[in-house]
Amino acid sequence: MDVLVVRSGALGDVLLLRRAVAALRRAGHRAHLLAPAGVGGVLVGPGAEEASRLTALDGAPAAAWLGGAPAGSAFARSLRADAILALTRSVDLRTRLGGLAPRVLERDPSPPPGTDASRWLAAPVSALGADPVPDPPVLAFTAHERDAARAIADRLPRGFLALHPGSGSAAKNWPADGFGALVRSRVAGRRWLLVSGPADEKGTARLADLPGAVLARDLPLRVLGALLGQAGLYVGNDSGVTHLAAAAGAPTLALFGPTAAETWAPVGPLVEVVSSLDGTMESLELERVQEAAARLVEGAVE
Repeated sequence: MDVLVVRSGALGDVLLLRRAVAALRRAGHRAHLLAPAGVGGVLVGPGAEEASRLTALDGAPAAAWLGGAPAGSAFARSLRADAILALTRSVDLRTRLGGLAPRVLERDPSPPPGTDASRWLAAPVSALGADPVPDPPVLAFTAHERDAARAIADRLPRGFLALHPGSGSAAKNWPADGFGALVRSRVAGRRWLLVSGPADEKGTARLADLPGAVLARDLPLRVLGALLGQAGLYVGNDSGVTHLAAAAGAPTLALFGPTAAETWAPVGPLVEVVSSLDGTMESLELERVQEAAARLVEGAVE
């Protein structure tokens, strides 16, 4: 069965689809994503439980289709499926999807308070004979992606520390001083990885001057994932990069403040969350982060 999975949003939103996609694949279905081009491709890979292809939800063909292009247009034909999982609140998008498959499963992408987002998004696939309960496997990477990651990993020690101090909102960012103190307490003169994206310049500027910093700037997402999967410890805010580290199998320490970790925590085999007690990142104590990091690394070694 061909199943079209529809989801807009940022990197973290797309990565939270891994459980749904993996369940569909285990049930023998093919998964085709309709998602933003810049982030949707992160789920299209060689793994047996990854999506087979991506169609861009944010390109000109999609805009023309949403604007009323005929149902028989080439773009519309490319979306036809046996079933559609529509994770969207857009009435226009739901209406346009309705004529493309005999069965459309609709779900609001925002879970009720206290509900795990990964499980919420995956639950409807049970109607297609898929089991959304098991955790998804880590992402698989192509030889090309691994080789590109190795060009940076070769500059780092085995089991390196990786940090990403940014996110999509300044309110979700732990102060740079906290990340700096964590580096000084854990690195002991070795090289470590600092991840930076287009919106992270302010957060990374001070940290980039610390001894041993190796900067990974604006890497393709799947190359970045292949790199982070080699880390001995990843620490980051509630961000898409943190979801990517967890999905790649890195021991991942996610720092949460204003957002609810019980809903939006990343999914991976080695994930620990430290949440601010008052919802602000400024009050998140270094000691709690250090203790969680030590537990996570110890658990990864066992």
